[in-house]
Amino acid sequence: MNTFLRPLSGRRRTAPSEALLRTGVVAVLRADSPDHLVPAAGALVDAGLVCLELTLTTPGALEALERMRGEFGAAADIGVGSVRSAVEARRSVDAGADFLVSPGFAADVVDEGLRAGVPVYPGGFTPTELAAAWDAGATAVKLFPASTLGPAYLKAFADPFPGLRVMPTGGIGIDDVGPWIRAGALAVGLGGALSGDALHGGDLTALAQRARRALDAAAGARA
Repeated sequence: MNTFLRPLSGRRRTAPSEALLRTGVVAVLRADSPDHLVPAAGALVDAGLVCLELTLTTPGALEALERMRGEFGAAADIGVGSVRSAVEARRSVDAGADFLVSPGFAADVVDEGLRAGVPVYPGGFTPTELAAAWDAGATAVKLFPASTLGPAYLKAFADPFPGLRVMPTGGIGIDDVGPWIRAGALAVGLGGALSGDALHGGDLTALAQRARRALDAAAGARA
């Protein structure tokens, strides 16, 4: 069950899931078709990487979410990304999304997440964007695209914004996970560097190996 924290604006804030706090890594699964989503998700869950983000830019993403919900049950924390409107947020929650992610800050998406009681991670890039999303009630703000800035940006950002949680995503490699976590990231979103060719019918064993590397890097950075 999700709990609520009080945001700076006085509105309630949905807390991150236990799975996200424990693992520190989200697999962003963006594909041209849904054909290989479920097998790839299964390999990730078996490897211990249980926080999965399916993006609405993938055809049939919500149908794949419903299949995963039936296959993995509570073993996986499955959310929906690329959510850009309240309508998309409601559809995602109705399909079983455990959390919502958006590429930018849209207040109505945050509102829908709060209304549904699910964590919501809107995107931001500048200090103004990150602070606005946080003050609106975001669970954490997705720093996107994070690879253009680097962990030093997060370290500098934390001093004037204590307590604001950030989840870097976009162009991050597996070897970058540790530095981002040490810089103060709540968790790190991994896309292509993690999925490789697995979403096109590629090597699931290699996918699982990359997942374990990412999890070990996050755990090591927190030790």
